[in-house]
Amino acid sequence: ARRGRMPASPDSPGTTVACATLSGGPDPVAFRFGLLADIQYTDVDDRCNHTGTQWRRYRNSLAVARNAIDYFNQSDLSFVLHNGDIIDHQCAFDFAKDEFKPKAEGLEQLGRVMRILSGSQCKDWMFTIGNHELYNFTAAELREGVTPEGCTLPFKCANDEGSFFFSRTPAPGWRVVVLNSYDVSIYSKGREQGLDVDALELLRKHNANVDKWVSDNPEVIQTERMSGTFPYFEGLEGLGNRWVPFNGGVGEEQLEWLKGQLSEAKANDERVIVFSHLLVHPETTANGSGRTLIWNYQDVLDAVEDERWGKNVAAVVSGHQHEGGLYTNDNGTHFVVMESPMLAEPGQPGPFCVVEASSGGLRMIGYGKGPNSKIFGAEEGEQYPPAEPMVKDLYLAPVEAKA
Repeated sequence: ARRGRMPASPDSPGTTVACATLSGGPDPVAFRFGLLADIQYTDVDDRCNHTGTQWRRYRNSLAVARNAIDYFNQSDLSFVLHNGDIIDHQCAFDFAKDEFKPKAEGLEQLGRVMRILSGSQCKDWMFTIGNHELYNFTAAELREGVTPEGCTLPFKCANDEGSFFFSRTPAPGWRVVVLNSYDVSIYSKGREQGLDVDALELLRKHNANVDKWVSDNPEVIQTERMSGTFPYFEGLEGLGNRWVPFNGGVGEEQLEWLKGQLSEAKANDERVIVFSHLLVHPETTANGSGRTLIWNYQDVLDAVEDERWGKNVAAVVSGHQHEGGLYTNDNGTHFVVMESPMLAEPGQPGPFCVVEASSGGLRMIGYGKGPNSKIFGAEEGEQYPPAEPMVKDLYLAPVEAKA
């Protein structure tokens, strides 16, 4: 990443960002949007995750959310997208007592986040479904929307038609596709609705640890007591690590819909940005572990990389893997994984960014979690935290027009 010599606002008067030249010629910005993922707030002390790989600053996520809203409010945005996991599982479940907490407690903690997000001047927000959404809310609540007291912005993961996967066209020549990567999930029905038996059977076939746990504890179908109760990854190898309870898959209907969307985009000479909480490309997973992939990632990847329209896909943007990630395939599609505010280092305003879409590329302007950020990392000798937003340009190759 290189630092932009610009005021805090990406489109402030006097900057050159609004007419960026990513491809060597005049390249006006088609639209801008705000982006963040995995706020995952809960009112608990800082601590390591279960595997000891992350130091999570849960309460600081609210400070990052406030910074994000202040930053977003300096730009004219077409929409803002939060890419899953808005509050933590601990808002719903008391792991020490091994029981669900009153729903009012989770609603209050959601309210602390949503009251901050309600300060956004852009009122067009999209929220993708992550595993923590399903720990805290029923599918019906996520579909209809939850609006805590004092909030003007509802927390809703479906579109107006009630679908968790949908598309829209924010500007001529562009299409945004939102996926539900928990379409097939043991938690697909949501909090206290019981585990999805078909998804559980699928998971048991691929993970002997899950199979043994369910065999020994058949009541988990009702209690949903799966998280943190047994060693998920023991004996799993390579990309087989994706077969764990906190991941999920894309169903056949949604997969066919995705192919249809990409085909239409090709026919209409549109660039596409795909959003999914879970990761789609193995190269973006931490150390290639595969632990954060969609169960049937290859089906989704085959659709995205299909030779008929693969070059029209500008980016696939995920969350879930808090450390972030970035990879570009041979088609020039950028697989971006946003970092979590929980991992923001002291004094660091982000991670969050404004993305400017133009025919020449996607320009990400914002902040990472720290100097080792996968997207907004510091160069040797560079000041960190930065005094100004940083810039990451994701270049796009020209797309062949339809015959």
